[in-house]
Amino acid sequence: MKKENPAVLYGLIGAAILIIVGLTMQMYIVSVMKKAIDSGAAISPMKFVGISVLSFLLIVTVFIVCLIKAIKDYRKNNPDYTYKKLVGQGLLATLIIAFVSTAFSLLYSEVIDPGARNKTIELTVQVYENINMPDEQKEKMIDAIKNQDPVKQTVTSLSLILFFGLIVSLISASVLNKSNKTFPDNPNNLS
Repeated sequence: MKKENPAVLYGLIGAAILIIVGLTMQMYIVSVMKKAIDSGAAISPMKFVGISVLSFLLIVTVFIVCLIKAIKDYRKNNPDYTYKKLVGQGLLATLIIAFVSTAFSLLYSEVIDPGARNKTIELTVQVYENINMPDEQKEKMIDAIKNQDPVKQTVTSLSLILFFGLIVSLISASVLNKSNKTFPDNPNNLS
């Protein structure tokens, strides 16, 4: 019986958690914007900053925990591991998280709820119209929101996720690589 790869398992778990967090945060933000527009009240920019920071921290935590668990389980199941293999496990988990969550995001925006993106843009524009700021700044922000390129955003987010995953994998693998493990190709190994 073949053992399952921990990177695949934790990559799928991480992607599922990120999808749930993303959908929950999107519903919450849309709800807050609708309430503010319906009541005519201005939305506190600090509230959005707080939500964004909280979301970011939650996503980073899930990501790091999944990568570390994948590397730890691989190390435990394979006593002949190498640093390169540990990093590879972290990168494989990163790829799975990135591609599954991005694929779901595209599926959601194109098939499940194709109007969600436009609704969110309209609500965001209405929110910015109610914010007290100079008209010039307000117009620039509204133009930037209306002219977002989904393909560019997808490529940028995939690139950032893969870069972050590489950094976390390199650091995690170096920390989790046992210092007393001997490597036959290490020139400094005197034994």
